[in-house]
Amino acid sequence: MVFKTVQKWVATLELDIETSVYANLALALAERYDEKGETSTAAELRRTINDLKDLLANRPAEPTELEKLLTR
Repeated sequence: MVFKTVQKWVATLELDIETSVYANLALALAERYDEKGETSTAAELRRTINDLKDLLANRPAEPTELEKLLTR
């Protein structure tokens, strides 16, 4: 159940290499949580998802043409 929810959320994201690693880790943790229900896995999954969200929120936007011109 948790795995499918995380999988659907990850599918909506635009990932680079770094965030892709976090997304795959979150998926593996979600799968393990569904199988074993360990609270330590749930805590690690929560931390991983929060880290991924932070990375996505702080990702610098692609510079616009004007920004490129002004930095020359």
